[in-house]
Amino acid sequence: MFNVTAKRTFTHDVKVSMPVDGGFSDEVLKTTFNYIPSDEMQQVAQTDDAFLQAVVNTFHDLVDDGKNPVACTAELRAAILRNSNVQQALITHYTSAIRKVPQGN
Repeated sequence: MFNVTAKRTFTHDVKVSMPVDGGFSDEVLKTTFNYIPSDEMQQVAQTDDAFLQAVVNTFHDLVDDGKNPVACTAELRAAILRNSNVQQALITHYTSAIRKVPQGN
């Protein structure tokens, strides 16, 4: 059975390598994505910024330096999306997810 829905979203854990002293730390950025149909994809895929604005709905399970929960506001979402390593991880994960390609291939 195929579910027909007006707006399809999906939530996945996205692994992001964050630089730290002496190397990298793998963190998980729980992300709700908007599924964009292929005919609309060409319109939003002009730049990485436009693509991410279209496909990233929200982030979950965010914490501050003291491990206190932080709400995902529009401003915080925009700040997170400005990080190049986050951009790369989100784009790679989204494109793999919609093609159902296992990570690592």
